[in-house]
Amino acid sequence: MESQRQPGVEIGELTSHRDRTAAAELLAEIWGVPPAETPVPADLLTALSHAGGCVLGAWTPEGTLAGVTIGFAGAPGSERVYSYIAGVVPAFAGRGLGRLLKLAQRDWALARGATVLVWTYDPLIRRNGHFNLNRLGGRVTEFVRDYYPPMLDAVNAGDLPDRFVVEWTLTEEPGGRALSAGSASAPAVLERGEGDEPVIRRPERGGWAAEAVRVWVPSDIERLRAADPALGRRWRMAAREVFGELFADGFRPVGMAADGCYVLVKES
Repeated sequence: MESQRQPGVEIGELTSHRDRTAAAELLAEIWGVPPAETPVPADLLTALSHAGGCVLGAWTPEGTLAGVTIGFAGAPGSERVYSYIAGVVPAFAGRGLGRLLKLAQRDWALARGATVLVWTYDPLIRRNGHFNLNRLGGRVTEFVRDYYPPMLDAVNAGDLPDRFVVEWTLTEEPGGRALSAGSASAPAVLERGEGDEPVIRRPERGGWAAEAVRVWVPSDIERLRAADPALGRRWRMAAREVFGELFADGFRPVGMAADGCYVLVKES
């Protein structure tokens, strides 16, 4: 695959043991674990590359690896690629490198006949919701409680690994859907109350009559959880309850509003 470029960054496949080792160490740094406990070790990266998986890196002009994304297909002949993990070093966060890596993964998948990329993310991480829905145009298809077994890395330890499942249709142009004009006035199901406590608001009787609802999530759940683990757990349990009920009632997220609320609409 030809590498993609933006000023100061080059993206391409990891082809050497040196690069794979650097990628494994980068992921360990991002997930806050010792190199020996990296989420994806170098030997597995080698096997994934040789099996035809998507193992891409992003390099600075000085040749330093700054980001990684890894994906693999399902059953033989599948048109779906599972985007397993992606990470960018803190120095490059917020500079568009994550989106560039995702677009490179999209090109890689399309070149091999795939039409859908699938991945998961923590619905409480607001910036990921904005990125996945608003920037890329992914569609959340499922809310899964305990998607993973208990996780021990520094990012997830002590928390419940609930996840949204995202599907990204590669034949469509990247980009989020415009929110409806009335979404700002849609009823709020989950809000921030006094003392930053989560507040769930349900209809007085029956199900939700509205076609759209809003769910607020903290601006930085990771920092909140580190500062006050009990409060972080209350947000997790409230979100688990709300998303479980809304998905069961046919609602799906379509985007994130500027005020930090998911906007969910009822599917027909």
